[in-house]
Amino acid sequence: MLNLRYLAISTVIIILSACASPDVDTTIPTFDKSQYTADLDNCRGGSALNVALDGLVGAVYGSAIGAAQGALNGAIAGDAPEGAVIGAIAGSVIGVVLGAYEPFNKQRQTVQQCLRGKGYVVGS
Repeated sequence: MLNLRYLAISTVIIILSACASPDVDTTIPTFDKSQYTADLDNCRGGSALNVALDGLVGAVYGSAIGAAQGALNGAIAGDAPEGAVIGAIAGSVIGVVLGAYEPFNKQRQTVQQCLRGKGYVVGS
């Protein structure tokens, strides 16, 4: 059961990491791939790994809150230790999703705004 939890966390992080790359118009004749890569790295505030790690912090925090709330609700509703365990697992999975979404969404918006400031045509 614990391996399934780590699999869910890893899957969410990988999916959200893919969302961190903005949609930039690369068909413009003056588009320079190497300059764009440098600008993207600069706008992200570092490498893609740093972005993923920042999102992971939010995911861990969200997971802890979700697990605590799920355990409390499971214990109250089921009046059994099994209810608390099931509630904690469900709460932590929901917490990972919600905890990781906000930092990635904020980062995506920041990167898009930065790239627009550098003259790139960024889709929304």
